[in-house]
Amino acid sequence: MEVNLQKKSIESIQHSHLIGLSLVNFIIFAVYYFIYAGPGIKGNMPLYMKVYLIGSLLLWLLLYLQEREYIFKHYNRKNYKFRVVIYMTINLLSGYNIPFLISSAYAFYFADSRDDTFTYWLLICGLIIVSAIGLFLFCLGEFEMFGIQNGSFIRMIGILTILLSFGLLLYVSLILPVDSEENRTIWMGMIMLFCSHLLIGRTYFYLGLLNYDIKEDGMKL
Repeated sequence: MEVNLQKKSIESIQHSHLIGLSLVNFIIFAVYYFIYAGPGIKGNMPLYMKVYLIGSLLLWLLLYLQEREYIFKHYNRKNYKFRVVIYMTINLLSGYNIPFLISSAYAFYFADSRDDTFTYWLLICGLIIVSAIGLFLFCLGEFEMFGIQNGSFIRMIGILTILLSFGLLLYVSLILPVDSEENRTIWMGMIMLFCSHLLIGRTYFYLGLLNYDIKEDGMKL
């Protein structure tokens, strides 16, 4: 039986397998709860952290509902582009929130006691976004998406951008003011960032495959 590559590609983008990786977030939530609600060792949680945690929970819920096909389940030749955009948006936001949430443990720990914590928190967020852009550029050149041909230069720029982001994250982790090796949470975040890159790279592969198959054989949905 011939496999419909277009259908397989869309379903593979929808089911990104990020949900398993994001379960780590629940462990992080438990740690944050202990820090602020356990013995009360760090005082009050800042408002921006509360908003961020609520947003993280909503992202996880959207990812779960998407993977279980409770939302955005049906697609056809008329709405498939809109569906793919939704799937990719949820995958990207949820996927890169995983390493950011882990790296944010430093900010959560010091948020109520250091004035520069918010600045470092935004810096970590920015570097993760830079790394995400690097992966996009790499996949854009590697899978020759959106009409890109001979994308070796774009691919190389993407690799260098990813390496730069990891190098800067490591540098930030080494210069952070710490009490007792709290910067290790950023190292854990870097490991999870690498894992997120692998799974999101998989969705980019299927996005490129979808684009290629439609271009070569026409719409088959």
